[in-house]
Amino acid sequence: MDTDNKTYNTLLRGLRAPCERGFALLTQRWHTLQHITASPRKITTIVQAALTLTRHEHGKIH
Repeated sequence: MDTDNKTYNTLLRGLRAPCERGFALLTQRWHTLQHITASPRKITTIVQAALTLTRHEHGKIH
């Protein structure tokens, strides 16, 4: 694989990892999110609310 491709993949992996960990945390905590079949555009408000509540539970929001 070309050096440019390796660098690109490394950067992309670094950007995706925190998002994937965050989504895993949300779906484990909020079981309703595991069963949603709507498009991501339609569930944005639900996910934002779940994220806010989760951050509040973990003491990130006062």
